[in-house]
Amino acid sequence: MRLRPFAEAASGSGELALKQRYALPADFEAEIRILSEEEGGRSIPAFNGIRWDFAYGDLLPTDDQYMIWPDFMSGSGDSLESDIPLSGTLRARMHIVNRDARVTVHRPRIEVGVGFFCMEGARQVARGVVTKVTGLADVALDPEPGVDRGPP
Repeated sequence: MRLRPFAEAASGSGELALKQRYALPADFEAEIRILSEEEGGRSIPAFNGIRWDFAYGDLLPTDDQYMIWPDFMSGSGDSLESDIPLSGTLRARMHIVNRDARVTVHRPRIEVGVGFFCMEGARQVARGVVTKVTGLADVALDPEPGVDRGPP
């Protein structure tokens, strides 16, 4: 089974809204604080569906980066719409894109309390902390050896 984001289009007020969904459950949940422009963050807001890279907080942010993408959620746990600018501290479901790395790299490292950076190239745009491990603990979701499980 491949991780495949797919777009679900819905029209509202004549505009096309794009909502990201994933074919596999989230691997973990996190609290993410989006840095302001004054802190070195983005000069324009990000929106749900952003594809930041992930760097562990105990490394220099420019060291190893991984494709672990957030799906930001409301207080009730619903995905935020893609047309709402993101700012401040938000909860997110995190999806590890490379399914092989979830076993070899992330399962040994991801636990409640682990800090990380959200990156755009070499620039930190947000900081986060793991709050809950979910699908990462499910070995039934592990890829078969030698089968490509990267993004589509």
